[in-house]
Amino acid sequence: MAAQDCIDTIQAAAKAAGRELDLEELTELVGDLQARIKQLQATDGMLGLEDAAMRAADEMGNQVKLAAAIEKRNALLNARRRAELVGYIRSTWSDRPDLGLESFLVGTNVARAGARRSVAAEQKQLSQAYIAGFLHDIEAEGLLPFLTKGDLDTDIADSLWRIGMDKPLDGIGKEAQQIARIMQKYQETARVDANRAGAFIRKLPGYVVRQSHDPYKLQRAGFKQWRDEILPLLDERTFEAGSDVDGFLLATYNGLVSGVHLKVSTGQPNGFKGPRNLAKKVSAERVLHFKDGVAWDQYNKVYGTGSLREAFLGGLDRSGQSTGLMRRLGTNPEGNFEAALDELQLAFKEDPEAMRRFQDDRRGMLKTRFAEIDGSASIAVNHTGARVAANLRAWQSMAKLGGAVISAVTDLPVAASEMRYQGKGMLGSMGTLIGGMLSGKKPAEQREILSSMGVFFDSVRGEVVSKFSADDSLGGKMSRAQQLFFKLNGLTWWTDTMRSTAALMMSHHLAYNRALNWEQMNPDLRRTLELFDFDAGKWDLVRNTGAKLADGREYMTTQGIDDIADADLAGYLTSKGRTVNAAAIGELREELRGSLRSYITDRASYAVIEPDARTRAMMRRGTQPGTVAGELLRFVGQFKAFPVAILQKSFGRELYGRGYQPGAYGANPGRELIQAMRGGNGEKLGIAQLMLWTTLFGYGAMATKDLLKGREPRPADDPKTWVAAMLQGGALGLYGDFLFGEANRFGGGLTQSLSGPTLGLIDGGYDLFARARDGDDTAAAAVRYTIQNTPFANLFYTRAALDYLFLHSLQEALNPGSLRRMERRIEKENAQRFLISPSRNYLDTTGAVVDTVSDVFR
Repeated sequence: MAAQDCIDTIQAAAKAAGRELDLEELTELVGDLQARIKQLQATDGMLGLEDAAMRAADEMGNQVKLAAAIEKRNALLNARRRAELVGYIRSTWSDRPDLGLESFLVGTNVARAGARRSVAAEQKQLSQAYIAGFLHDIEAEGLLPFLTKGDLDTDIADSLWRIGMDKPLDGIGKEAQQIARIMQKYQETARVDANRAGAFIRKLPGYVVRQSHDPYKLQRAGFKQWRDEILPLLDERTFEAGSDVDGFLLATYNGLVSGVHLKVSTGQPNGFKGPRNLAKKVSAERVLHFKDGVAWDQYNKVYGTGSLREAFLGGLDRSGQSTGLMRRLGTNPEGNFEAALDELQLAFKEDPEAMRRFQDDRRGMLKTRFAEIDGSASIAVNHTGARVAANLRAWQSMAKLGGAVISAVTDLPVAASEMRYQGKGMLGSMGTLIGGMLSGKKPAEQREILSSMGVFFDSVRGEVVSKFSADDSLGGKMSRAQQLFFKLNGLTWWTDTMRSTAALMMSHHLAYNRALNWEQMNPDLRRTLELFDFDAGKWDLVRNTGAKLADGREYMTTQGIDDIADADLAGYLTSKGRTVNAAAIGELREELRGSLRSYITDRASYAVIEPDARTRAMMRRGTQPGTVAGELLRFVGQFKAFPVAILQKSFGRELYGRGYQPGAYGANPGRELIQAMRGGNGEKLGIAQLMLWTTLFGYGAMATKDLLKGREPRPADDPKTWVAAMLQGGALGLYGDFLFGEANRFGGGLTQSLSGPTLGLIDGGYDLFARARDGDDTAAAAVRYTIQNTPFANLFYTRAALDYLFLHSLQEALNPGSLRRMERRIEKENAQRFLISPSRNYLDTTGAVVDTVSDVFR
């Protein structure tokens, strides 16, 4: 059979599928056809050239038909997603397309339908649903200790490989097999969800987990060493017969070092590109098939970003990111979003000034928001620089935030204010939150409810995974040290307990309102649900689902959505003029599940403040790690993500989330802020209550820290005390640990504080150099500098003991009179006295030592 006959066969298949291959595709096809013929003959030595050519032509013809079907499906799906986005902006945000597009991408506080049902929210709820479900199943089967210890990683990887290859599991322990089957369950769930959203991901024989690659490790090793180490571990399926192995591996290496694999991908071809791009995604990241699970684990230990379990959870997280992106923006998200912007821009063709503003937003604000959701803002440009910078920031966190959990008490009024926004009482909510903090570990029934809503515990995840975020450049040892630090300082426990309690409160609040229809419901709760695209019809669907019982109370969960009758779902679709078929019913069911889970996961991040995609975009401005601008912004922004998030979320919610109507497109932001304060929807009262309670709790945090330092609390009749308490409890939050902490009192000014602790570290180092250069005494300053920048030295329950047992004496010995000067300064600045005078304690201790020495010699 001539090569032309083979090409004609494939071209005929393409025509039958509805299109014709162009010259570029035909040229590519010739090379693919020849490679496939060689591969078939190498596999079957008895196969003649003509028979091999015929079989290759038939196979590639079938691929062409499939590619054409995928192209058609993708075109329809992308057109639909684009129409949904354009329609949403025109119907809901015609007066402020900038806010509408930002709401669509990362969410805003403006109280309009769907304002929090963003792409970022969809990504978050999916990722957390996968991870929470997996961790719950592992805990329920009593397998968590076997997973976290790490001893079974090789056996688990081998089990996954054998399951994928349909091979017996002889010789592998029961626990490793159980863990592998639970992993496979969630990987399959993620794969099916991705395919429903538009991907085309086939089951891959011998698949272990999504392979992680650490670009820093690869770059440090170099291509030759990486190639020599990986080549013996790879299966022959990795390479096509007669292909250039070195060329293939070099392209793979370059792609992995560039960080391409960290960007959110759709897992399928974006358009018709011929058989080669159907078989493999055309990018620098290629498919690597390992000989077995043991080989996979061997590679991962050397070049992966963590252990097997970390790679697995990282894969689930990225699956949620990519599927969430496709659900809202189709299979070619960036191109689809740009096409939607082109269409929306047409509305301004008669208004040059509005056109200019829209284009500025497109190049600026919208670009930075999109960079966060597609992951491009997390890809390091210089991996070595990014790793060093991230480790420096982690070091400073461990040196400065030993008392962070004391500052975190202001989470209580912040969480209560979120429940007040949803229609519950402020004081009652604080009482429930305090009760949740005192109740200890959540029982199994509540943990199951939380997992169904996508809420899991950092204490569990921290034991399982050190990192799986694409923008986390920490090394493994530093990451584990940081996990340990936040466990020791209590912040992990506090955050887990607060978040889970708030999520259970919201789930119970929904169940409590099940008896009410949409109009009867508390207007505040109704307004909050509208942010997540709920309406009267959707509420009727979910409120009639069965509630989950735990601790004698009812909770609404996503589990009941599976029990909604198809006829009821079809009725809702009909009422909205939407097509009714099995696929549409399944999509609506998933839509309800996503909206409910997004409501819980998103509002829980308002109750226990977490920086989200919008916060990161505002602070990082779309810059990448490893660049000068990117690292500078990350250094300056350290410890400021929390205060920025509390201003954006808590204060922004009270100002703009109670019915505020934005001004005209291009309105002055300052005037809009004043207009929001005059909205008459309870904004002033909301802000006042939030500031009052956070100030009171801020004073409590300050008083606790003072007592732990051996000082009297600051006087309550001093106005400066309440200014500091307001800053501590509100906009500064955790950053108050640094700005009002000892790091600042030993010489750091406001400019140094605002520039970030790491830049302050450099400034302090230069100060030591200048002292030494000028002949000044550097010993005492060097000790202070060392203590201020030593991780674990400032844990709130050990620092006072270290001070009185050792550090005060050392400071006085190196700089006589410094303790008394410190006491006088604190008394003058804060009107505070020490409960146990450091200078007096030093004299008593010194006298006791002298007496003891005298007794010995006497």
